[in-house]
Amino acid sequence: MTRRRIEAGIGRAVGLVGAVTLLAGCLSPREDPTRFYVLSSSDVSNVDEAWDDRPESIDVGVGPFTMPGYLDRAHFVRRVGPNEVLPVEAARWAETLAEGFARVLAEDLDALLPMARVHAHPWRSSTRAQWIISGYVTRFETEESGEAVLDVTWRVLGPDRTPTKVGARSVLREPGTGQSVDVEVATMSNVLESFAVMLADSLKALRVPQQHDR
Repeated sequence: MTRRRIEAGIGRAVGLVGAVTLLAGCLSPREDPTRFYVLSSSDVSNVDEAWDDRPESIDVGVGPFTMPGYLDRAHFVRRVGPNEVLPVEAARWAETLAEGFARVLAEDLDALLPMARVHAHPWRSSTRAQWIISGYVTRFETEESGEAVLDVTWRVLGPDRTPTKVGARSVLREPGTGQSVDVEVATMSNVLESFAVMLADSLKALRVPQQHDR
């Protein structure tokens, strides 16, 4: 075998090894960078101990809260301008944002109202809520600074969904510490807690429906 043939054979072998290595790299599993997030309830305390004097517990329903399609989607969304939002590709919600909103709001209210049984929508058909809190969320997102913004129009309904005089449009803000999805989600949870405290304070002014009202 001549030297030229030997060198050609070695070259082909090296090329084959390189191709196999490249193919193995393409076929080997890569770590999925996607992370899934949920809102969380806060360690809130009772806002009014006088609730302990209520003659009986009441049922409070939370939801539904509807929101724009750009918010209620799988990806975490950050507002980067007056007319521009940026979905973060590797950050997704583990539940719909509307579901998480109602769930955490119910958990916060349950901690704030000791004599209430709070149920997130959809609750069991056997549950007859004396008060129902629902509304439309215009904004629930973070800005480039990391600040969380909640803009929500809400109302409280009585038994059989009869209107009450309690309701408003509320705009709340919670300062943030920059663009980190972990921190931003926590900041969104905090602004939702502030909304829960405000709702609990509003509910205190309502007369608890009695048996003959139902």
